[in-house]
Formats: sequence, C-alpha cells, structure tokens
Amino acid sequence: MKLKSLFIKNFKGLRDIQVENFSEINAFVGKNNSGKSSILHAIDIASLAISVQNWNAFQPKLKIKDMINDAGNFEIMFLYDDETETVVKSSAGYEPLVANRQENSPKSILILPDVGFGMLTRHHRTPQWVIEQLEAKNFQNVNALEILYAIKFYSYRNERGLTPKSYESILAEVSNYFPDILNLNSDRTEDDIATLTYEEYGQRLDILYSGTGLKHFLDILIKITLSGAKIVLLDEPELGLHPDLQRRFIDYLHLLSTTKNIQIFIGSHSQVILNYAESIKFYRVLNNAGDRKILSVDKEAVHTVLSDLGIRPSDLFNQDICFLVEGASEVVFFEHVIRTLYKDEFEKVAVGIIQYGGDAAAGIVSGSISISNIVSSQKYLFWLRDRDAKPQEKPALSSTKFKNKIVQDGYDCVILNKREIEYYYTLAVHVAAQQGDPQKELNTTAIYEGDQGRKYRSAAEESNICVPSGKNLRKLLVTHLTDKFQLDQEIRTIIEQKLIPWKKEILGEV
Repeated sequence: MKLKSLFIKNFKGLRDIQVENFSEINAFVGKNNSGKSSILHAIDIASLAISVQNWNAFQPKLKIKDMINDAGNFEIMFLYDDETETVVKSSAGYEPLVANRQENSPKSILILPDVGFGMLTRHHRTPQWVIEQLEAKNFQNVNALEILYAIKFYSYRNERGLTPKSYESILAEVSNYFPDILNLNSDRTEDDIATLTYEEYGQRLDILYSGTGLKHFLDILIKITLSGAKIVLLDEPELGLHPDLQRRFIDYLHLLSTTKNIQIFIGSHSQVILNYAESIKFYRVLNNAGDRKILSVDKEAVHTVLSDLGIRPSDLFNQDICFLVEGASEVVFFEHVIRTLYKDEFEKVAVGIIQYGGDAAAGIVSGSISISNIVSSQKYLFWLRDRDAKPQEKPALSSTKFKNKIVQDGYDCVILNKREIEYYYTLAVHVAAQQGDPQKELNTTAIYEGDQGRKYRSAAEESNICVPSGKNLRKLLVTHLTDKFQLDQEIRTIIEQKLIPWKKEILGEV
C-alpha cells in the first residue's frame, strides 16, 4: 500500500491544499519558507497518528497545538493506491482522531537535516534501549552510531529479525559511496559509548573527525535501514553532500524504492536533484503572501523550475566546473555530452550544467545582475551563448553584448558558430524525431543542412516538424549520439581545450 494523494487543512502554513498522483520518489521544490518541510511534516504527523495512535513523537515541535491552526477544522487525509482513504483530525484537546484506519497503512520516518551533529552527542545507552526508542519512533533520542551498534549487537545474535548480513550490508553501502573509507567497525569506547572507526589513507580515525558528508549519509542510511518504514521523508538531504555524491545518493534512493518497495518524499533546493526527471516526480511549492499552492510539474517542464529558483551562489560554488547555458535543451544536450560521451574524463570532478535563461542574460547585459563578485570564489566558470544569426554573419547584437560583459567580468564565454543548439545535434537525432514520416525527414534534413536563416523551431513549424526536447531529446541522444567523434568539432574543442584542462588543473594532473 502506497500513498496516492494527500489533502491537508489548517496545518502550520498550509490552509487547504491537495497533492495528487504521487510516484515512487517525489520531490517538493521551491523557495525558502514556501512550505516544502510542512508537507513532509504533515505526512509524518498523520502517519504517527495512524500507526501508533500518538503524534507526540513528532520531532520538530514544542507542542502539537502550535502546528494546528484550528483544531475544529484541522484535517489530513491519505488516499492510498488501492483507493482506500484514512482521515486524521484533532480533538479539542489536540489528541489524534483517526477515521477508517487501515491495518496495513505504511509507517513513515522523517529524517531532518543533521549533517552529523547528532553524532557528537554521546551517552551510555544499551542496545535494548536504542531498539525500544526506534520501535516507539523516537528517532530524535538516538544517533546513527547507537543504532548501528544495536544492529551489530543483535545481528550477530540473530535476534530481532536481524542477521550478520543486516550489519555487513550497511557497511558495504557506506564503502560503496565512500571508497576511500576502509575497515569500518562499529564498537564501544572504553567508556562503553557507541562509536564508529574507520581507516583512511593508513590512519584509523573516529567518525567524529570525518567530513559532514559521511556523517550525514550515515545518519540517513542507518535510520532508513532499521526503521522498517515504507514512507521515507527527507528534508534537504543534499546538505553536506558534494554534487557528485548527491547524484549517487539519488541513485541509492532509486534503488531503495525499487528493491525495498519504499516510497520517498524529498524537500530540496538542489539543482542536482532536478536533473533526475526520469525517476523523480516534482512538485512546485509556492507561497504568495501566505497563500501556499502545490503545483505538479510535468516531467518535460522540470527545467522551468530552475528559472523559478534562479542561480544561487551554492549552485556555482559547490561545483568543480560550472558550464552555464541558455536553455533547457542545452542542459539536456551538454548533460549527455559530459555525463555519457566524456564520462571517463570527468569521473573525478563535478561539472554542473546550469541554465541561466533569457531574463538572467538581459539582467547581466543591463547591469542589474552582477556576476563580478563571484570571480574570487569560482574560477572555473564557462558561459555559452547562441549566435542567433547565420554562421557567415556577425553574431546578434544581444549575443555580442552578453559576451563582452562576461569577458569584462573575468570569465570565459563562447558564442556558437552555428545559429543555436539544435544545429549541433546529429542529423540522425532530428530524423529519428519524425517517427518514420518520409516527407518530414526530408524537410528536417533541409533545415539542418540549410543556411540557418531562421531559428530551427521557426522553420520547423511551417512543416509541422518535430524538434526534439526534454525527455524525447534525452532518449534520441542516447541512441543516435553515442560517440564523442560524432560531435561537431566546435563542441569537442570547448570540452577538450577548455574543460578538460580545467579538470587536470583541479586534480593536479598538470
């Protein structure tokens, strides 16, 4: 049984909203204070009421009544995929009232952004006490180290449904995502306090002295593993994780959802997550003067969320190399080029393909958006701009002004030799997009091989030609652009004479 839809009334800042047609992995995106966390909290507090008939174990609260605006009209309704529904309300004394409770309703776990600080607080706690806290869903009372030792304790005794494999599989997961971490061992200190040690480059260290990324990942991994929850709620899981690790973490969540039948809900600002439209269902959370709305985002329109969020400093500074492009199709194209065709070359660095869009470009040219203040913080920043003119003509004035401004601010910028990105797909991509229509194939070939007097899309509209984009473009690139030598030489030059030398400089290979 999984959640299909959610209806919320008078909970925190959510007055009357509904979120429908959930998938296996669901992400809520939006600006700060838009209501992303409140949706996760609503799911968890209702799940507590349904599963243990007590929502006082809900973590981020002082009192339950603080989160319920109107006890008489508060309501959270779960609609499940079998079309049954459960409604949670509140009594006048703020006790949970549950109508139509389902015996097999999925339990939830809410994991808040911790980045490992919870591991710094250590107490003498027995494995039995730790397990009892987990069974009561008091996750805020225990940290990942205590949980891991409890797993080890009962695994090697084959008790509480745990086996040695239960413990060893967790260590294997950590080693998979942090290959430099060796010989992990959950143990007790001389003060009989749970700890975790590991070897890195010949030194044995306590987890206390590791990076926040490892501690944060451990916290999430261990709590998900032992909770037994079928609904996992992750608030800003990207915190403390490098962009490349974020990508691998999303792959891990996808594996969890498919192999363990877990439904996942994420509240996030991460643009890395936005690149996973194939496996994640996105929802935009809007807050207009306190009026919050949840809009389902079509997979083909995921990149419009980027323009809503804008380019934040963290989007630039958390990447090793930033490649800024104009539109969504450029993002799709260069993601394929970097992640697939040049996968081996960029394996050890994080290259962010970031869309800046027309409004941002106009703001940069006019001076209303200044990028000069980030020069000292991000050295490896490359901008790409459409020519918006025939190859044999001078670039459009807007493109020239844009490049001049970027160069003036100390960055690299290239104006394409061809009119726009569509002329850099292989012809086979455009032909395959016509789905076997001979006339359309001839027409798209004529545009592709023509003088580029107009934008590709403008020319294509007259003949009802399909210009691939979004998910369709991704699929066609995978099939018809399989080797870097199929790329236009101009694109190869940018990658091989600019980005790869940057990569070598970053890794100290020069």
